[in-house]
Amino acid sequence: MNKTTFHATLVSHTHWDRAWYCTFQEYRVRLVRLVDRLLQILENDPDFSVFMLDGQMSVLEDYLEVRPDRAAKLQQLCRSGRVQVGPWYVLADEFLVSPESLIRNLAVGHQMGEPYGGVMPIGYVPDGFGHIAQLPQILRGFGIDNAFFWRGMGADGDRLGTEFEWRAPDGSSVTTILMPWGYHNVTNLGYAIHWGDVSQMEFDWALAQKKIEGAIDKLKPMANTDALLLMNGIDHAEAEPRIPEVIRRANEKLSDVVIQQDTLHDHLERVRASGVDLPTFAGEFRWGRYSEILQGVYSTRIHLKQQNHAGETLLERYMEPLTALAWLSGADVSGNTPALVDLAWHWLLLNHPHDDIYGSGIDEVHHEMDFRFSQSKQIADVLVRDHFRLLARQIDMSAQEGTPVLVYNPLGWARDDIVEALIEFEFNDPHAGNFQIVNAAGEIVPHQVIEDEERFWMEVLKPNRKRCVRVLFPAHVPAFGWATFYAQPVTHSVLAALGPLTASERDAENKFLAFTIADDGGLTVTDKVTGHTYSGLHHFYDVEDTGDEYTYCPLPENSQTISTEGVTAAITREENGPCRVTFRIERTLRIPQGLSADRQRRSGETVALPIVSYVRLYVDQPGLYITTEIDNQAHDHKLSVQFPTKLQVAQAHVDESFMVAERDLHLPDSTGWVEDPTPLMHQRTFTDLSDGTRGVAIINRGLPSVEVTPDGTIALTLLRAVGWLSRNDLWVRRIAAGPLVPTPGAQCIGPYRYEYAIHPHAGDWQNAHRVAHNANAPLLARRADTHPGLELREMNITRDDPSLVTPIPWPRGGNLPPVMSVMDVSSPALVLSAVRRSARDTLIVRVYNITRETVTGTITCGLPFSGVYRANLAEERQAPVAFSAERQITLDVRGGEVVTLEFVPESNP
Repeated sequence: MNKTTFHATLVSHTHWDRAWYCTFQEYRVRLVRLVDRLLQILENDPDFSVFMLDGQMSVLEDYLEVRPDRAAKLQQLCRSGRVQVGPWYVLADEFLVSPESLIRNLAVGHQMGEPYGGVMPIGYVPDGFGHIAQLPQILRGFGIDNAFFWRGMGADGDRLGTEFEWRAPDGSSVTTILMPWGYHNVTNLGYAIHWGDVSQMEFDWALAQKKIEGAIDKLKPMANTDALLLMNGIDHAEAEPRIPEVIRRANEKLSDVVIQQDTLHDHLERVRASGVDLPTFAGEFRWGRYSEILQGVYSTRIHLKQQNHAGETLLERYMEPLTALAWLSGADVSGNTPALVDLAWHWLLLNHPHDDIYGSGIDEVHHEMDFRFSQSKQIADVLVRDHFRLLARQIDMSAQEGTPVLVYNPLGWARDDIVEALIEFEFNDPHAGNFQIVNAAGEIVPHQVIEDEERFWMEVLKPNRKRCVRVLFPAHVPAFGWATFYAQPVTHSVLAALGPLTASERDAENKFLAFTIADDGGLTVTDKVTGHTYSGLHHFYDVEDTGDEYTYCPLPENSQTISTEGVTAAITREENGPCRVTFRIERTLRIPQGLSADRQRRSGETVALPIVSYVRLYVDQPGLYITTEIDNQAHDHKLSVQFPTKLQVAQAHVDESFMVAERDLHLPDSTGWVEDPTPLMHQRTFTDLSDGTRGVAIINRGLPSVEVTPDGTIALTLLRAVGWLSRNDLWVRRIAAGPLVPTPGAQCIGPYRYEYAIHPHAGDWQNAHRVAHNANAPLLARRADTHPGLELREMNITRDDPSLVTPIPWPRGGNLPPVMSVMDVSSPALVLSAVRRSARDTLIVRVYNITRETVTGTITCGLPFSGVYRANLAEERQAPVAFSAERQITLDVRGGEVVTLEFVPESNP
């Protein structure tokens, strides 16, 4: 029998965390030294064939900001294949950022790679804490047919081995290489440490050989082919100049393995050349068979997750679509809007490197994230404001008298929602305190004023002194489009009828549900559609957390949980209007101030944890909407809010990237695993439990950490307060996850605010996902006749008081109708994910099939276009798509498929 000869690819690389246990700038100093020395090695030793700069273009960006004179040299080395770069801009976590963010991330990386001869066509995701099921389809959208990863493998590890085919829900697949012992299985060859500074250590050739042989022996039993992968690099490690000689000596001693310094692509080709029919896998990777999965990060420094969710929603649902709509409408959008859109994304993406978004670094690292979130938000807010105004000027608002209010719907289906509108009346407008709301047809709709105050603010060359009134009213708004309403003097005409909305001191109901509030603040909710009642909902539970930024760790003994059950609450009805009823529930928990000195129990000293919840029920709207505010003054604890549905089902359905994931509630056997599984999991907008006839969805905004247990309880993690980057004494984890560094900022002292909702429903999760998307992308309503940046000559300014500005009236008769759908997606299974202006001045529209079955749907465009094309995620034009005279296209979309379309406006053939 012939003896197998293995071919081992040794990849020299570094893994570059931009900021983690040191600041960004300290790491950059090290990065400059690393790249400078790498260039010297490559210049002096032609046998050192290639080095990989971690799969992210931000490494070059950060280096060249200091060494711009090295750009040409790096471009030459990349084009010659000796330096590998990209394909990502930053190495993000896949769960904690949106799928659209991942697409922008790859797009920026590819664009930045063009001067370097292109990025490496490798789906390199070495250190993400698990991987989303749709990653293969996203990679395929950029022409990448492979993936390389470390963490997340579960019970399928024995069956899959180190090489397998990974299929996305739509059936697209990538050849996948598992690195079971990480991206560093032969790091620091010749040194006695796995990770750390070796600059003052003596190189040991025998030790280098021993480490290589050990790695090979561990890989062989898992290999499906004769190709082995040796990863020579680790976090912030510099290139080892002795590698060519290490390989030469190793090859002399190895009898059945030939090692070659090469690239990940070379290893992939060796796998494929073997001709082996590889096993297949479909689904997520979120377990800890071979490595820690560290899902505690989903709630570490929770404010970062909330800010990121808000930022992604702002850019994806408002900034990009509104700038595109203003451009399509014919408005004057000069001012290099596309570059500003890209800049807003640039600032946001800089917060997506995995250690940053995890919240698992030192305090200063995450303080700097606040600045980047702010920069992105400032740009996006101004672009939304100005392009909302520009769009409004193209709309015919002459149908009714009064102050026009434009309501924008960012989603692909029509909505009948209660909208919260901001109407900026002139400060001396006599009708500001006594007005009615009418729609474009002149029908009066009920409204409810929730705020009325005078404000002053500045825009460039434009002081504003207004009477700002926030008002609720019911609005029917067509799919991805707008509707116009008007605030006008009261005429005492008949109001349009609304459904029932009644309330007493402790309860309220509408046509969908009824609820009551118990003495301790707990909620009993009755679904009026199914007739089922859910009780004991919305209690808070506080427990110790002896863990760190990576891992929640309760005490194995002496654990102490404190809850709001049985604690008297102060309950006040604050609103009782035609559109909304609001109750204020105030509770206070006395919780331990922290841990005892030996960290073996909670301290005897207690502090108050005030919890104030505003529970809101809207007329004609499903769901009970809750805003909770706390003020944390305690250390080392975890706070959650629980919803015991008592639905004892086998699976939870959880909103994830471009899909709804089915997750078993009974945990797998984890004998021999590095990290045991827990009920903790990631979510995007909702988690749902249902038995097929009825269910409950818990909807959230920016709260990614959820636990679901087999007894039917859904628990949202609201806060984890910890004081260490990592610890090495956790009974739930075998080793430290990082340096043992104090992080007092991760105790999260201070006020926090959370938004979530309870949605009981008939049927399964498909009766919940639209409600969840509506809650996360609310209608945007503002006064529509404000000017988009007036010059002084366009205003009448009183010299004595420059805040008294009277804008010159502008024509109310634009070319677009007062009520219009620009993009209507017919099938309830198809979700509109993106609408944006492309670099070619075309309109990019993306939808995905949220179900697992093929659906046929139509997309109707309200504006004229000359052509439609299928495109990939990189926005490269593919095949033309037929459309009717009514501007309608018909699509067959596979289950789980993401479809990108390019619409060519008539003015841009």
